Amino acid sequence: MSTEASDLATHPGHLARRLQQTAYQLWHVQVSSEITPPQFTVLTCLAARPDIDQKTLGDLASLDRSTVADVVARLVARGLIRRLRDPRDARRNLLRLSPRGERSREDLDPHVRAMDRALLGPLTVAEQGEFMRLLGKLVGPEPTVDA
Repeated sequence: MSTEASDLATHPGHLARRLQQTAYQLWHVQVSSEITPPQFTVLTCLAARPDIDQKTLGDLASLDRSTVADVVARLVARGLIRRLRDPRDARRNLLRLSPRGERSREDLDPHVRAMDRALLGPLTVAEQGEFMRLLGKLVGPEPTVDA
């Protein structure tokens, strides 16, 4: 067996999975054990773009159809987002944050920022910028959501 094949530190997929594990651990310790990262992403997208349909939301949040449907259903059930009939097309639902959802997102935001700082903490400020640039390059362009 070659040394490279046995050294998992040379496999980007392995390191990406470990980074995801680290991010999720930090999330649950520093941010929330009730709101998941994809749920927070949905709340953030709806804060920036209220009254959008589920497909648009999925595109903005980079979530597939079944995942966004599940996340929306859970957030509706918890009273954090509301479904409204589109006044121009009664067959279509639009989504928006409820007042409780707005408060939840606002309450979580400083914890998310602290978690981001902790996650990137081992890097210098210059390395953090470069890391984020390279991550963006790897995952490709995503729709911009101003929060």
